[in-house]
Amino acid sequence: MVLLELFVSYGLVGLFAIGIISSIIPIPTEWVVLGLIDIGKKPEIILITLIISSIIGASLGYLIGKYELRKVIPFHDKEKEKQMQMHFRKYGAALLLVSPWIPIVGDLAPIVAGLENYETKRFLTVISIAKIIKSFGIVYFSIHIMDLWELFIK
Repeated sequence: MVLLELFVSYGLVGLFAIGIISSIIPIPTEWVVLGLIDIGKKPEIILITLIISSIIGASLGYLIGKYELRKVIPFHDKEKEKQMQMHFRKYGAALLLVSPWIPIVGDLAPIVAGLENYETKRFLTVISIAKIIKSFGIVYFSIHIMDLWELFIK
């Protein structure tokens, strides 16, 4: 929790940083959003910051998979590699759409998309839609959680 409090203390810059990091390493952004709403930051600005940072983080994961991990994890069976790529092209969009909601494993989906040479434009489109939906959900529920919290405190 101390780490999350540190991100909250840096305000929107902290949210931006954790938004990028949490798209590669499983660190929850929800607590930072709650903290920022609690100290009075505007939800609209929080939402925009979270969307942009999450998309950047997922894109970094994609690039890591596509250009760095491919060097480390070479495929020896070219036929199996093509088969896996075709499978990911067929079902990858669905995986990428739900991946932001899957704890821990979901953060690996952009890296896998890069490894599988998923089309860049398609990746950016699908992951942007997924991250926008998740960011709206996080901010919306955080606002309502804070409202409920204030009801119980009074």
